[in-house]
Amino acid sequence: MNTVAHRLEDSRKKGLSARAYSFLSSIKLAVVVFFLLAAGSILGTVIEQGLSPQEYRFQYGERWAYWIQFLRLNNVYHSWWFTFLLLLLAINLMACLSKRLPYIWRAYSTVDCDFTYHLIENLRNKRIIPYKGDTGEASQKVISLLKKNRYHVWTENQDDGISVFATKGRIGRLGSTISHISIFIILIGAVVSSALGFRTFYPFFEKQPVFIPQGNFYVVLDKFWIDYYSNGSIKDYFSTLSVIDKGKKVLTKTIQVNDPLQYKGVWFYQSSYGRAWDRVDKAFIRIVDKKTGQVVADETLDFRKPKDIKGTDLKLTVLNFVSHFAYDPETKEIYTKSTDHENPAIQLEIREGGKLLARQWIFYKFPNMFPVKGSKYNFILTGYVAPQYSGLQIAKDPGVNLVWIGSILLMLGLFISFFIFHRRLWIKIVPSEKSSIIYMGGLTNKDTHGFEKEIGKIVESIS
Repeated sequence: MNTVAHRLEDSRKKGLSARAYSFLSSIKLAVVVFFLLAAGSILGTVIEQGLSPQEYRFQYGERWAYWIQFLRLNNVYHSWWFTFLLLLLAINLMACLSKRLPYIWRAYSTVDCDFTYHLIENLRNKRIIPYKGDTGEASQKVISLLKKNRYHVWTENQDDGISVFATKGRIGRLGSTISHISIFIILIGAVVSSALGFRTFYPFFEKQPVFIPQGNFYVVLDKFWIDYYSNGSIKDYFSTLSVIDKGKKVLTKTIQVNDPLQYKGVWFYQSSYGRAWDRVDKAFIRIVDKKTGQVVADETLDFRKPKDIKGTDLKLTVLNFVSHFAYDPETKEIYTKSTDHENPAIQLEIREGGKLLARQWIFYKFPNMFPVKGSKYNFILTGYVAPQYSGLQIAKDPGVNLVWIGSILLMLGLFISFFIFHRRLWIKIVPSEKSSIIYMGGLTNKDTHGFEKEIGKIVESIS
């Protein structure tokens, strides 16, 4: 009973394995995965990648913003489901190839000298050639011509005559296999990059070190500048970057568009530039007496540095800055809608007589929109100086070497498939009265017309 139960269990497991293998190697699975990958790529193109949650809420609304972040549509190419689809496609590709590989290898490696002339008579490309000479002389003639045409030749003496098997371009059989393997390597490289790689944007300000956690080092923007043409249009822009690793400067390079810096597998690309959207160097504040309307003072405030105002009991501090003011009523969060300076505002901390009166948002384009309650002064933002930043794309692509290897193999596989053809010839030389008869037939995997011409030339030379 136990033996029967074990056999039934083994049979059940084999059945499950066969069904799983059939599913993973099915063309339908490949079509579905291709469709889902295409749909994901389209969504990754339509939906801007890498924005803040507030920006998605502003553009798409609370409901759609939730699904965008839940499904990782804000970072499609590094999402778990995109990585899974790439891996599933790679598995499907190798499962399909495993089905075909035994037949391909058999055609590549088989040497067949055990045949009769009846086999040749059933081939499409066949010739029957009378030869005025014995079988030994005929075989030498045939072998010499085949080797001259770069064929590998095997012969065997049999009771019914001499069998000759010849083949060339066997590697052509493996062209499609190499191409499939190369695509598999490319997909694995994409999976590695999707799972372990990253791509992000970061604004760099001069002399402010930025920690790169993926490489455990710091990068400092030493200098940023722009070159102009004589007519005033921008010619190019540059960033001089220094890498600080374990407290020591190990590398300095000036980068520009299409000339990045690379260190420990992390790449820094010159992407953009502009004025900061989240900070200012200086803010210019006008203080006006509410009762008389007279200007009490025009002050210059440094960012996040408290300043006592002479002639008053005020202490002012610029706490925050947004270049394009926006407010989320649900989260009660203030954020910048974009990097453009469309509606700039500062958050001003106001202390009067040592007492905190307010942390008030003051708008550059809408002065006195929100007067400070309890204060005898109005505060007007008359201008500001936002620091220049250099926008760098930071990327790490650990699968790029696999992609390069796969791409080179793909080119090799395509070259072999298109320009090298596997040709096989079966030749039977049988004795006749004071002469011989040569039966010649062949098969090719591609270029049938060229193969027929080649056989014609060989037959002509034999005749």
